[in-house]
Amino acid sequence: MNAFSSTSRNFSADETSYAVDCGRNREPSSSKSKSRNLDYRRQGSPPSAINGIHRRRSKKWTWGSGRGARLINARAVVGVLAFVAATLSASAFGVTINYQTIGNAGNAANPVTGRGSVATEFQMQKNEVTNAQYAEFLNSQGKSNTNFIYHSSMGSDSTNGGISQSGSTGNFTYSVKSNMASRPVNYVSWFSAARFVNWLNNGQLTSASTETGAYTLANRLSGSTKVRNANANTYLPSQNEWEKAAYFTGTGSVYTLYPTNSDTLPTASLSNGTNVANYNKVTTTLLNVGSYASTASFYGIQDMSGNASEWIDMPVASSTANVMGGGFTSTTAGMKNSSNSLGGLAKNTTMVNSANGFRVAAAPVAVPEPETIALAAMGIASLVGMELVQRNRRKKLLTAGLSC
Repeated sequence: MNAFSSTSRNFSADETSYAVDCGRNREPSSSKSKSRNLDYRRQGSPPSAINGIHRRRSKKWTWGSGRGARLINARAVVGVLAFVAATLSASAFGVTINYQTIGNAGNAANPVTGRGSVATEFQMQKNEVTNAQYAEFLNSQGKSNTNFIYHSSMGSDSTNGGISQSGSTGNFTYSVKSNMASRPVNYVSWFSAARFVNWLNNGQLTSASTETGAYTLANRLSGSTKVRNANANTYLPSQNEWEKAAYFTGTGSVYTLYPTNSDTLPTASLSNGTNVANYNKVTTTLLNVGSYASTASFYGIQDMSGNASEWIDMPVASSTANVMGGGFTSTTAGMKNSSNSLGGLAKNTTMVNSANGFRVAAAPVAVPEPETIALAAMGIASLVGMELVQRNRRKKLLTAGLSC
């Protein structure tokens, strides 16, 4: 009898507690407690019962109702919004290339050289590829230094080499030397430059191949260049692209003589200013990219004269490739767009030296189609709408005092 009474009392307590939870038998509350939002029974399977008497549901944060559920719902909405923003964003990860847009698609060629006409809009890196950017590539793809993308002179040249190698084959790691992070990478062959842009083209993934993408290299280390693949997104600039970015003025068929938006020979100087450059052995070292921020081409591209000369891609396979812009050791002649009939200087594709690097070009940045943006907006609106409907439903149930 005592046990039965005890059990009955427990059931009674459970029933009373459950009734209170469900909005029944609610005592008048004080003015202080009136401001507290009431909570109704959570959705889901019904509470367990013993002999027909329901036991009090455990207070758990579950999807569908209650403070915890609202928190989860809010997190879900924020997560989806973040996902959509990331999907629509064109931002890169790892190595970030600072591009400038080269517009005026279909421009006229330079009447003197016959070069510089480009049918479509494209992107050009504002400065040369730096040691810091190339070191990211090496740490991703150079564990065994396959295809010799790291040249030993990068480490042994104490003046202009910018990257050190540590470890052994299969576990090589790379670090940028002190004060060299922002200087142009050097001691890169045409093939190493092509492998870097392949890596960019393939998403900078460690698992990505450096042998396909912008150029199909098939582990080639010397010999003829490879022609750019039609579906390339990131690549070495062609001669026409490089010369347009360097010399075109955006008007008619007018091109400047020098890649400093000027027909006047730039001054060889170590100080930032208008129409100046690091060339003609004014110093024995490379300078940080962007050191001449006040000197740029019409399109805002810097460092196209002096500092480091730059590999470009070739329209046909060739055992030589042109380098453009001159380096810190270049003479006056190498600065001018009509210095020779080819433009630039033809170099063996395996050539590496302290004054030669490269920069990257790319296809126009993809902008989401209006339909894609509209669908994303509809999805966000639907999520917000669903949350509002759920909140209104909860409010109505609580106000009406519905039973469980």
